[in-house]
Amino acid sequence: MSSSRLRPALRLLPLAAAALLLAGCTSGPLYGAKGIDPATGARSSALVALKGRVSMPTAQTRTSQVFRNAMLYALNGAEPARAPLYDLRYTVTSTDQVSSLEAGTGAPSASLYRMTVDFDLVRLSDGRSLVKGQRFALVPYDRTQQLFAAERAVIDARDQAGKAVAERVLTVVAPALQREAASPAPAATPAK
Repeated sequence: MSSSRLRPALRLLPLAAAALLLAGCTSGPLYGAKGIDPATGARSSALVALKGRVSMPTAQTRTSQVFRNAMLYALNGAEPARAPLYDLRYTVTSTDQVSSLEAGTGAPSASLYRMTVDFDLVRLSDGRSLVKGQRFALVPYDRTQQLFAAERAVIDARDQAGKAVAERVLTVVAPALQREAASPAPAATPAK
């Protein structure tokens, strides 16, 4: 009889544990609302003011362009960078590694596309680097003997890798921008 009374409590134990673990979670959406302004009732976010204020150098290759487009959309949305306060400098490299060969013919049947991005977020007012690092993404894809299908698979893998590595760079850049938006503006250095 006592075990039948204990079963409902045991079913709730995982839910209680999950609630306790999630109680300490402090992450949130990049442009999500932080609170409600008591004066206007509008939702506010530290990064809304920075939307459209991050620039990136022009891409030199199609591979770099895939990353740049994904990153700019994540940072600025559909807005072009206007009077930028920050510059996200980057270098993109990519490799295509054969991971599997067909038995008998030795022709490649599967590959891994790796895109690596070295990045540096720079505050333009004083040239100070806020955060820098390197992130990468690996995307597997199949190779076929059909030329068009093989080329399309590489293009799709590159597009997937560009979006994935942009998300990984954003996880480092966004907190740095949030800290910048929350801190007072740095004093301008006098001209010499």
